[in-house]
Amino acid sequence: MAVRRKKVAVIHCNGRPTRKEGFEQVTVTGNCQEILTQYPEGINICSYGCLGGGSCVEACRLHAVSIGERGIAKIDEEKCVGCGLCAKACPQHLIQVVPTENTIQPQCANLDKGPKAIQGCAVSCIGCRICEKYCPCKAIKVVDNHAVICQEKCIACGMCAVKCPRGVIHDKNGILSIR
Repeated sequence: MAVRRKKVAVIHCNGRPTRKEGFEQVTVTGNCQEILTQYPEGINICSYGCLGGGSCVEACRLHAVSIGERGIAKIDEEKCVGCGLCAKACPQHLIQVVPTENTIQPQCANLDKGPKAIQGCAVSCIGCRICEKYCPCKAIKVVDNHAVICQEKCIACGMCAVKCPRGVIHDKNGILSIR
């Protein structure tokens, strides 16, 4: 008999974007799709990040998604059932539904190379490959300048999260240690 695994949505954005010149003091209204319609080139230097317009919040029927204090979406894992409605609503494609046991997640979807990624966000992946070097299972690869984890290989040791110099990789359980 097949076992159904609980799933949860994760946001691939750390969310400390730098606004483009001329947009520093602009108050943006509307959901994410409306923001992109009004500003097709985006409002942040990082054009890959969360817009904070709440399209995902509107889509979630269980109120498991909210816009946090940094202006990006966040998931309440206690309420989330992994239905994927928030992921479908995100025009930036930043939300992924994963099994809850997948505790290691990169929180950046920026495709820009190092210097431009740094300019756009204080906590962006710069594609340095340190995570690759320290992963004992070779479960993490840098693809298109950002970290991607193969969840089938990942043993959730947390080494990639500890070694990441930019704090991009999140380990919600903390690194395992032997005492």
